Amino acid sequence: MNMRHRFTISDKVDQLRIEQELARCTSLRSISASMLSMAGANQSGERVWFVLQTFANKEKAVENTLRAAGVLAYLPFIPGGKKVRRGRVAHCADRPALPGYIMVSFVPSPAAIAGLLRVKFVDDFVGGAEKPHRIRDETMNRFKVLLGEWSDVKAHAEAFAAGDWVRFDEGPFVGYSGHISRIRKMVLVRGMRPVGVEGVVEVEINGKRSSITTPLALLVKM
Repeated sequence: MNMRHRFTISDKVDQLRIEQELARCTSLRSISASMLSMAGANQSGERVWFVLQTFANKEKAVENTLRAAGVLAYLPFIPGGKKVRRGRVAHCADRPALPGYIMVSFVPSPAAIAGLLRVKFVDDFVGGAEKPHRIRDETMNRFKVLLGEWSDVKAHAEAFAAGDWVRFDEGPFVGYSGHISRIRKMVLVRGMRPVGVEGVVEVEINGKRSSITTPLALLVKM
């Protein structure tokens, strides 16, 4: 016995709605891709560095999306330290120097900014989309050099404690100030006491409060 499916009017309406929604989603993806291309490395004009805030632990996913789209992105990593497991020293994987943030360089335009905000796992621009925080090229260059000399700046970090008022002296947030709400310590060498290497700084950028986890090497006391 042959069984045939009979379409009712409601079936046809639902199918039409599905087709319309698929077409709309395809159009939105095309628009998003087009706007993101405006932030690509091939655009002419004066490029500027900005900071994107990402969802927790999604920095690398955002970086991969941006690189695939031809957007110049910089996600710095620092050593993850060591852990002792069953009497053996295990090296932890490298981790983002500024968790939850990634730097991008592009020619500013409303379309480029909108395209970057549509990237999956991107929360916002630091400072907001209307007046995003800009970073000078010289600052970025010093930041990269400083991270390359990570092993030489640990002693500087020992001078800080929770509650200290500090100012960013290097890195993408240079010039901004706030207070340290928490210090993260790490055992750098087996048998030695833990040393503070990074902290959470509460800052206000363009009227928006942010909690920035940062290497203490980027800070100076006020």
